[in-house]
Amino acid sequence: MASIALIDFSRAPTAKERKALKGRLRRLRAEHFDEHLDTLTEKLISFERPGGPLRQSGLRIRTQFSSLAVPITGDSSDRKAPPRAVRPPATRVASGQSSALRLELTALALAQLHRRPGAKAHLFELGIPITGSTNETGWADLVAAQPIDTNNHGLLVTSRDKRARTVRSSLTTLDHAGLVTVPGSTRQLNRFENFALLNEIGTDVLGERQEYTVPTNYENQYTMPPGFILNHWLHLLEDSEITVLLMAACGRGAWTGDGLYAFPGVVRLLNYGIHRDPYSRARKTLEWLGLLRVDEVRRHSDGRAEDDVRYLHRIGLVPEAFNQPALPRMRKMIKEQLGR
Repeated sequence: MASIALIDFSRAPTAKERKALKGRLRRLRAEHFDEHLDTLTEKLISFERPGGPLRQSGLRIRTQFSSLAVPITGDSSDRKAPPRAVRPPATRVASGQSSALRLELTALALAQLHRRPGAKAHLFELGIPITGSTNETGWADLVAAQPIDTNNHGLLVTSRDKRARTVRSSLTTLDHAGLVTVPGSTRQLNRFENFALLNEIGTDVLGERQEYTVPTNYENQYTMPPGFILNHWLHLLEDSEITVLLMAACGRGAWTGDGLYAFPGVVRLLNYGIHRDPYSRARKTLEWLGLLRVDEVRRHSDGRAEDDVRYLHRIGLVPEAFNQPALPRMRKMIKEQLGR
């Protein structure tokens, strides 16, 4: 047998990773971004009522939001990711170019701050418009984005209008994925104002539209720490990082040991819809941030895995790490990595 050694995956970033980290740090240093995040959370928790489970037990998510009960079939491998249409909802709507996943999880969090377990979301009762205003919270206030006002030859487009445009685009994505329902025709004015939140496992699985209800203790579910929502981690992590965290919290289909999960590649790909490359990048970043514990098992000295399906990374959430504010921790991590 070839000699084996544990690999220190805290190695210095590659040139490509350094470029990505610099771009990320630049975005995190945007003017007034700190205040924007604080205001976002203040507006979200302004809807909190007694009995909402989020602050006490964390964000409850039904298992099939992240993991399919029946694996994807067809021509898929770690060199060819499954088509979006057949993935579970979490990875179906995840995209580096969209805020749909963040908006979906924000809507779930809002329902769980405001409603008791078993209660329907009934978001329309909250009267939240899409755009909002200085004096009225809109969905545009609950999405983290950094656009600025622009004036193009007298045509003013405000940052609020741009965020509202992001919300509408995200709702269209969620509607197509069976996670919300948007009334009216595509040309109808203000049609997004009365969208309804649907069960997060999606209409494809349920076979019909069902309005979202806050999960009870008797349903198949997993939880994300309260700080994932309340300390801004949701808004600063990339979609690939969020989906890996959701998988680590869910754990279905994994081998367990020492409180950690080992996900066979076929489960990661065909049940969770997570391709190898984004998984590897996300896992590394989450470990740097301290949000994910990663144990290496039986590696060659060059980092390759031993030729045995049992030799897999063991991963697990570090719940207490979410108690710290995301922005200063992420800035510090990036500076540390760029300084190596």
